[in-house]
Amino acid sequence: MGMLMAVEMWAKKDHKAEWGRWMAWLDTIAAAVSKVEGVTTSVRETTELSNRTPSLTIQWNRTRLGISGADLARHLLDTEPRIVTPGGRDRGDEASISITPYQMAAGEEKIIAEKIHAALSKAPRGAAPLKTSAPAADVTGQWDVHIDYIASASTHTLHLKQTGNRLDGSHQGDFVSRDLSGTIEGSSVEIASAYTERHGDALSFRFIGTVAGDSMSGTLDMGEYLTATWTARKHDYRRG
Repeated sequence: MGMLMAVEMWAKKDHKAEWGRWMAWLDTIAAAVSKVEGVTTSVRETTELSNRTPSLTIQWNRTRLGISGADLARHLLDTEPRIVTPGGRDRGDEASISITPYQMAAGEEKIIAEKIHAALSKAPRGAAPLKTSAPAADVTGQWDVHIDYIASASTHTLHLKQTGNRLDGSHQGDFVSRDLSGTIEGSSVEIASAYTERHGDALSFRFIGTVAGDSMSGTLDMGEYLTATWTARKHDYRRG
């Protein structure tokens, strides 16, 4: 019955009007953050049938503004009101973060716009270039991850591609796969991913740990879903 109701609600929904609201919300956010000198925005409109939603990308020079994409994503998640994003991206001096309106409610676009504008405009402009440590290892490849929660355990998979200090790839969880981004500085690794479930709950993962050879371990921050510990081994294809 619940599935039937969901299908009926989807069929009766004015999808064109909903898309228009989403685009208007993203326009509000883009207009606010673009007031910060050096910040640019762009909107990507997906044509996929699954999770069809536009996405706003906010870009800036992290050396010029003194804040990285990863730092902004962490700030949005760790401070009130909490805002969950797929995690920031950093490529050289170029930093970015993306916003999707799928689970936003009317009025929240103004809150998001004000918070991101404040974070970018109050960052230490003209700061010395952010120094990064050379990676202690190349973590490119598939990693088999074991997560220990408070009362259970789970196995996930990380597919990583390393470019300098930047990490990109995908995170395969218990049920869905989503994009990830992260950094490696020395032996310190930080990897973030997020997705929004169809019933409205947003779930973010932030793996923080260290790498030693073909193993990694550390803590997992899941926001309102508390924390866990994790260990990972680089997949040995000889064993299947």
